[in-house]
Amino acid sequence: MTATLTNQDRIERMRLAMEREKLDALVLRLPENVLLLSGYWPMLGICQLVFPREGRASVLIPDYYHEEAGPNLWEAEPRYYRFGVLGAPDPVEVTRAFLADAARGKGWKRVGYEGSFSLIAPAWQAAETLVPNETTRPFYQAAMGDVELIDAAALLQSERRCKTAFEIGKLTTAAEISCFGLELFQEMAGIGVSGVELAAAVEAAVMSRGIGYNGAQRVRAWAQVAGGPAETAMGFRMNEISTTRRLQNGDAALLELAVVADGFWADRTRVRVAGSPTDEQVRVFETLVRAQENAISAILPGVTGAMVDEAARSVLRDAGLEPHFPHITGHGLGFGYHESLPKMAPGSTDVLEEGMLTSVEPGVYYRPVGGFRVEDNVLVTRDGHQVLGEFPKALNSSASEPVVPAAARSRW
Repeated sequence: MTATLTNQDRIERMRLAMEREKLDALVLRLPENVLLLSGYWPMLGICQLVFPREGRASVLIPDYYHEEAGPNLWEAEPRYYRFGVLGAPDPVEVTRAFLADAARGKGWKRVGYEGSFSLIAPAWQAAETLVPNETTRPFYQAAMGDVELIDAAALLQSERRCKTAFEIGKLTTAAEISCFGLELFQEMAGIGVSGVELAAAVEAAVMSRGIGYNGAQRVRAWAQVAGGPAETAMGFRMNEISTTRRLQNGDAALLELAVVADGFWADRTRVRVAGSPTDEQVRVFETLVRAQENAISAILPGVTGAMVDEAARSVLRDAGLEPHFPHITGHGLGFGYHESLPKMAPGSTDVLEEGMLTSVEPGVYYRPVGGFRVEDNVLVTRDGHQVLGEFPKALNSSASEPVVPAAARSRW
């Protein structure tokens, strides 16, 4: 079955949403949204997609990405041009002409664009990110003529919240690839190893073993490992700091791992203790695992994000650990490392629907125990939930009985 058939749901769903919003077309350049509606994850953030409500989409791509783009495009017609070599035309003028050609004679009145995306996912070339800015709107206006430009960011984010069967398959692959990093971390985290060494090894394992796994073509990882009570006690921040400090007996090591496979993201966390954990570390870890599993069990269509958060928070509250859980229980993800919908947080009125993907990541952070968090990605199914890329949860290599989800036992 071709990609065109397997993700026709996405194309049809977006066109229905555009009809409701009275949008004649979308003009998109962020890699995550080009992927969403064309099937191609840009190598650089310079592709331009015109997606009409009626008719065939078209996408502008540098010609030296022909081999990567061609097999992945669904129904979008590619327009290739020379870029980044001597004698190449001005890409601004090429883009202007492309947009003018796409709009000519269509009679479009309302065209959506990515006006207010503030949190974005990178292209494959993650070292440089190109984003829409204050010049984008007048540029589109000049190129496309007498159309009303509408900020479609909220529409795009809303439509992305529920994944199609095609996208779930891709997200499952990304989650399973992330397990290569989790496996390396659990094997390597021990006395004498530094956070920097762990982070580098985890990234290498994901990339070297992930490319080619289940057909994945482009795989990248961002691993952050904090080590010891001071570093990990700050593990509730949006990033960890990996240092050359070497783990000592009883030190926690906290891994935060982002993985992207062909534009689809996984977000995972595991914690290990080097050598022998204290009784309090064991208590915290076992309570944390119960809290996470209680939250996962609460996930099904119709429940709110607040209900899932409370399922985790109540377990920690009963154990006297709630004061050390300062962040939310989970967030949406899929076309990005973090997405705004749904949110598993106190007071969240986001209602879970089939096809939503959320992280579930309660955490406990205080000295001298350190910082502890376990995180998995959970799909909302028709009548419940599914953990993507299930992987064992164990505190240290001498643990007599690591927590291994039943569905993962045959794999790991």
